[in-house]
Amino acid sequence: MKTRYKKTYHQALLFLSLALLIGLVLYVRKNSSSFERIKSINLSIAFSLIGIHALNYILLGITHFYPLKKIHSIKLNTNEWFGLCTISELFNMLLPAKGGTAIRMMYMNEKKDLPMREFLSMGLAVLLIGFSFLGLAGSIYCHYFLTKHNIVFDALESLFIALTLSSFMLILSNELFTRIFKLERKYSLKKYLIDRNIILISLICYLGIFALYPLKVYLSFRAIGIEMRLFDSLEISLILLATGLFQILPGNIGVKEVATAYIANQYGIQFEAALLASLVDRAILMLFLFPMGAYFYWILFLDLSLPRLKFSSENSIDLTTPTL
Repeated sequence: MKTRYKKTYHQALLFLSLALLIGLVLYVRKNSSSFERIKSINLSIAFSLIGIHALNYILLGITHFYPLKKIHSIKLNTNEWFGLCTISELFNMLLPAKGGTAIRMMYMNEKKDLPMREFLSMGLAVLLIGFSFLGLAGSIYCHYFLTKHNIVFDALESLFIALTLSSFMLILSNELFTRIFKLERKYSLKKYLIDRNIILISLICYLGIFALYPLKVYLSFRAIGIEMRLFDSLEISLILLATGLFQILPGNIGVKEVATAYIANQYGIQFEAALLASLVDRAILMLFLFPMGAYFYWILFLDLSLPRLKFSSENSIDLTTPTL
């Protein structure tokens, strides 16, 4: 991508982020009466949720960072692996079809010379490891421990079973197609899926992410004064994990909130209260992602593409535009 187009692209993303943030602030201000309960939020709970979100992205960042180091000997510093994760997730909230992932792919291709096909192969391999674990864990829980039974929860079990089977089929079929069509091995998922350390690290990280979800749901409801059992929050979190698998709208805005409210209503919680709890979680996530994502976006992308002011010895100002 040419430098001027790249500069325009990044500036457009930055302005889009600011516009959406301003729009969110104006919406909350206009509908302030609906958010009166937010004033009573315990700050310790709010900070706990921010900590959970931070830990979630640390674990997610490790699943991206470790395979690069193990297979490609690409060492990313903390600003890069954690920063790229927050940038990616921030723009996944703003752009459809996981648009933030493309930004991370572009960075790895231009700064680390990682081919895009290799980036996609690595991402798919790690994702299949996570989907396999999530599918198995969700299927077992839904079959043996689920306390609610209706058409939605029955469909949830079927979804997790389908997720498990499709993940294993993709893992096996990839190697089969590679052999049949004699595809280049360097683009195969096999080198990631046969590495025990990558599998182990990925499973540990996804286990941590899986464990954080019910705790996040539990604290979101506690934040507005609603008590619930941890078992109930676990079952609600399964629905949220399932809805997160299919992101069509940016960040699944609206989908996640309505799903949370509907499922919580099955546990005797008012629809409006559950909707507010989900909005609280979304708002706290944005309080973490916007400043962190904007900071890392600046130091990793904009700081190298926007003009800088330099002072010459004659006290005159020299305006230069760095090239990438």
